[in-house]
This record gives sequence, structure tokens and C-alpha cells, in this order.
Amino acid sequence: MQKIASGIFKLTFGTPEEFTPVSVLKPVTCLEALNALEDHPLPFLREDIHFQPRQGSVLLEIPLEPEEEVYGLGLQLKSFRQSGSKKKLRTNSDPSADLGDSHAPVPFYVSTAGYAILVDTARYATFFSGGCKRVGSRQDLEGFESAGTEKGHWEVKKGSGNMLVDIPAAQGVDIYVFCGGDMKDAVSRYNLFSGGGALPPMWGLGVMYRADWHADQEDVLQLARQIREDEMPCDMFGLEPGWQTNAYSCTYVWDSNRFPDETRLIQDLNDMGYRLNLWEHAYVHPDSPVFPELKPYSADSYVWDGLVPDFTQAEARKAFTDIHQPFIEAGLSGFKLDECDNGDYIGNWGFPDFARFPGGADGEQMHSLFGQLYQQTMLAPFKAADRRTYGQVRASQALAAPYPYVLYSDLYDHEDFVRGLATASFSGLLWSPEVRQTATREELLRRIGAVIFSPLAVLNCYMIPSPPWKQFDHDKNHAGEWLEDWPQLAQQCRKLLQIRMSLIPYLYAAFGRYRQQGVPPIRPLVMDYPGDSEVLDCFDQFMVGEDLMAAPVVYGNGDTRKLYLPQGRWYERLTGEWLNGGQWITRQVAEDEVPLYIRQGALIPWAEPVLCVRDDTVFNIEPVLYGAEAGECSLLCDDAVSYSMISESLPFATIKVTQEGGLSIEEQDIISERYRLAGVKYVPDGERG
Repeated sequence: MQKIASGIFKLTFGTPEEFTPVSVLKPVTCLEALNALEDHPLPFLREDIHFQPRQGSVLLEIPLEPEEEVYGLGLQLKSFRQSGSKKKLRTNSDPSADLGDSHAPVPFYVSTAGYAILVDTARYATFFSGGCKRVGSRQDLEGFESAGTEKGHWEVKKGSGNMLVDIPAAQGVDIYVFCGGDMKDAVSRYNLFSGGGALPPMWGLGVMYRADWHADQEDVLQLARQIREDEMPCDMFGLEPGWQTNAYSCTYVWDSNRFPDETRLIQDLNDMGYRLNLWEHAYVHPDSPVFPELKPYSADSYVWDGLVPDFTQAEARKAFTDIHQPFIEAGLSGFKLDECDNGDYIGNWGFPDFARFPGGADGEQMHSLFGQLYQQTMLAPFKAADRRTYGQVRASQALAAPYPYVLYSDLYDHEDFVRGLATASFSGLLWSPEVRQTATREELLRRIGAVIFSPLAVLNCYMIPSPPWKQFDHDKNHAGEWLEDWPQLAQQCRKLLQIRMSLIPYLYAAFGRYRQQGVPPIRPLVMDYPGDSEVLDCFDQFMVGEDLMAAPVVYGNGDTRKLYLPQGRWYERLTGEWLNGGQWITRQVAEDEVPLYIRQGALIPWAEPVLCVRDDTVFNIEPVLYGAEAGECSLLCDDAVSYSMISESLPFATIKVTQEGGLSIEEQDIISERYRLAGVKYVPDGERG
């Protein structure tokens, strides 16, 4: 056993494999921040963990008390609380059942007892989270309880079993135990061990619009102008596969017939306040200029007749980044890294598990690590240029917190998408329930209402040529038949997107804390209130930063929203009421509204919404103090775009409101470069004075 940092222990069993998340990704652990935290011991004895080599696998048995609840295991779209479940963690784009398949399965779980464990493996490990009881274990000494018929033909054990982890092909494994005072503390330590949370450029917290994949250069510019004419907030403009000469597999070469002057396109979009983002995947077409150079450093299997680079090899990384360097030099802001997961239902999508890579990994290990390695590779040239990026990715795994890429899916159930927001946050992942095609105006608005409280607010309109607020129906949009009342729908969409824009300074500070302290900026209630049994299965309410709670309405549930208020006092933004916590309430919620609650004592720096965040944008801030005579909040005051400003000590400015009604600002010299503050507004709590 080795102590890594305050409250973090590494335990080694047998002979670990060469290719694991920690050994391959080599996280730059934030040791200074970790060692400043209170130390905690292991939650169990070292000898209480049992390691058993088996034929073709190894088995770990880790203590799990009956009262503990388990969360995590990466992005899980079909379930939230993992207690009693069985999950085989396999990278797969088609998680049609709750079996563990995921775009981002992570062998990491967190307990309500205040600790978390990373099993450092790239294998398709199976986690039995207390549901499997072994003969001879401590649970075997407890009593039984009859179930089924009166004669007890089916008997069920009281309590839970231990955590059992079956790891195929391995002869040993390292595990890392993160010991905290509570769940949030344990998750934060894991994120700091990974390298600290991602800090996007401030413009990345605005709105992204992905355009029709058939669009050419003039179509793109016309659509961009139309969005501005409609006064719809938008910061990022995304192009889908059609920009390349070949996309399945990829050439990474502009189609000059459709985009005759890509440098001018980027400049024209920048002049309108947009940052261009390009779709791609990592499978290299034979016509790509980089194909010959990459061939010796690629897998022995093709995908879509393209090479699969081995990103564990320096030569592959360099060749791949070299072909992307001109895009970055031309001013491109980022990429959408698609289809780096695997798929069961589409032929030739993904390399087989038996594939071999020049660096020595097999297909199973590389499926687990490919998304992370792809992110690492594409992030490097932006860091070299000292320009932050923020993009999308289709696969990830362990140690993902530092990477500025947000997960998404081609699956589309809204409840699953909202659940993904909750489950991703346990494992250092960012997830967007992006808006795609919608059947009704209500669906469009409900989906926007959820996405504005996610790490990346994406309207992915790649299937329609004109904005959905003009016409959400696919066929009528293509026919140019607008809704008669489209200005009203546009106003409803604008109203929701402006909520997002008004929160950008607040969200940016929350991401700053994610970078510096490891606290997920958007997380389910159980992470903050693990002792409250009412929130154990509450996957559709979120803490946004430290003081806001959002409860978006899931499409298909009508306009009635039942939600839970945790302990304390909460201000309801829609009604202007103060409510006591510890109760369930029911609300009727209009299509263009989202229930939002503010914690008593919070000072929220509401911003005047802008259409986009430019490098020189100065936000007009109205600090609002809720239910108190004094309070404080922080604003992050770096340059918002460069990597050189990111360190373990970020330049926060603290705004304080005193009981005498005074407003004071620490670090006054840096706050004025980004924020212009108005006087404080007070929202008194009538019951409390």
C-alpha cells in the first residue's frame, strides 16, 4: 500500500497490466491542492480486500456495508443509483439496456460513506455493487428473509453483499481509494488526482449551434447572419461531416467545391462573434495526406476503410496533430470528436476487440482508452498555441476531469439524457443532453430548458437547414414552410437561452472551482445531501454551482413537476416565494420556464444577457442577495481564453455585501477588466426578516 496524497491510497494486487488508465494517460495530479485538504484514513482495513486470481481473470472483493449506497461507474443513461446492480463496463455507443454499456464507462464508484475507488483497468470489468453475496463472506452469517410463496421457495438475503469486481485477462490490478469527509469531498479528490477539472474559455459556456450538414459556405454564413438577426444567443457554430472531401473515413481536407475559402469563412464567423467548431473522427481515409505517415503507427484493422491511429505512439500523435495545425492557425476554436466509441448495430463501426496496436495494446484495452487518447492528442496543439478550446467527444473513461470535451450521444430519450447529467458528474465527466430534432414545440422548449443547465448548451440542428424556432418539423423546415407564430416560439427559445447567458459569470466561477478544488460544477442533490434518503434516487434535480438548484421538466411528463427541496430555505425564482426545505412540492411549469431555486444567504452575480462572449466582452453584473443582510460570492477574473493563466491558484475576486449595506470588492484592479457591477439588489425572506 502506498499513500499518494492526503486521503488517497494506492493498493496493488498481483501483477497489474501495462496498459491502464493511470499508466497510459499519466495524470498530472494536483498534489498541492490535495495535501491542503484534511486527511482521512482508509474506510476499511487493507486485509479486508480479497484478491483472487482465476482462470482468465482476477476477482476483487471490497467491503461494502449494508447501509452504503453506490453511485458512479461513468456515464450511465439507464440508471442512477448503482446499489445492487451488475454492470459490465464496455465502451459502446448503443446502451439499449441497463447492462453497463456506455459512451464513457469508468471503473470508479463513490459511496455515501464518503469514499470512492478507482479500479485502474482498461478491461471490460464487471462490477457487482452489493447484489451478489458469496458463501463464507461476512454477509453469509446474517439471517435470511423468505420471499415468494409462503413456504419460502425463494429466499432473499437481508442486507447487501460486498463490491465484487471481475477483471478479464488481467493477472493483477492497482486500485486507488479516495477518502473524504463526504461524497463530494471524495469525488473532488478523484478529480484533483486526475489533474483538476476542465476550465473552458468563457465563450464555451455560451450556446453552440450545429448547422445542417448539407450546408456550403454561403449557406453557413447566411444561417449565421439569420441567427444574429433573430437576436438568438449563440457563441459557437459547428459544422458536421459535409465540410470534408471524405468523412467516413476522414481526409481532414476541406471540400473546396462547397467551401472555397475556409480562412475567410472562419474570419467572417469570428467577425459576427462566432467560434467555429468542426466535426471529425479519428479514422484516416486513404486519400488523406497523412495516411502514409500514419500507416506504420496504426492498428491491424481498418474502420470505414480508414486507419486507426495508435495514439499511445508519439509518432502517431505528431502526424495527426500536424494535419490539424493549419486549422488552429486559421483561428478554429475546436473539434467535435465523433465515433471514437464502438457500436453493436452498424457494421465496420469500430475496430474489433482482437485488433492489435503497434504499442502493444489490444482492441479491448484500446476501446476503453481511445476516447481519452484522442482528446489528449487534439488538446495538445491548442495548449501549444496557448488558446483554450471547448468541444465535444463521443467516448471517454477514467481521469477525464481535465479534458475540455463534453460527451453527447446519438440516442435521444429525454429522461435518459437528463439522467446522464447526474451520473456523469460522479466520475469526472462532462455531459450535454443536446437538443436535436423535435416533434413538437413543447419538446423543443423542454429540451432547451434542460440543456441550459448542462456543461455545454448545444442545439444540434444538423438535420434541418433553418433554425428550429422557425419550424421544428423536419419536412416543413426543408420545404421552407415557417410556423405562422414563429416569432412567438423564437421569443420563448430566446427567453430560455438568455437564462444561460445571464449565468455565464456564475458558471465560469463554478468551473474555476472545478479546476482548483475538483468540485463538479453541475451535480445531483445526493452529492451535497448524502444523508437525506429523499434524494437517493433524485436524478433530475441539480446543484448548479454552490447556490442554485435547477429542476428541468422532462419532456413527456406534461407541465406538472414534482420536486424536492433539500434542507434549508429556498427562494423560488418563478413565483418569488420562500419555501422551507425537507419537503416535496408540485408545480405547474409553462413550456418556456424551468424551476430554479436559490439557497438562502446566496449572493448571485446575475449578468445582463449578451448575444455572444467576445474576448473584450464586459458583463454588466447585478449582484442579488437572497434572504440575508450580508453575503459574498466570487468571480473568476483571468483572461478567459489562455492556458497560461490556468494554475492551482486562479485569480478570483470576492464581492462582499456587509450588514450595513456596503459593497466591497477584493482584487478591484482585475475585476473591472471583465465585469461592471451595479448596486446590490436585496430579496428579503419575509418569514425570517
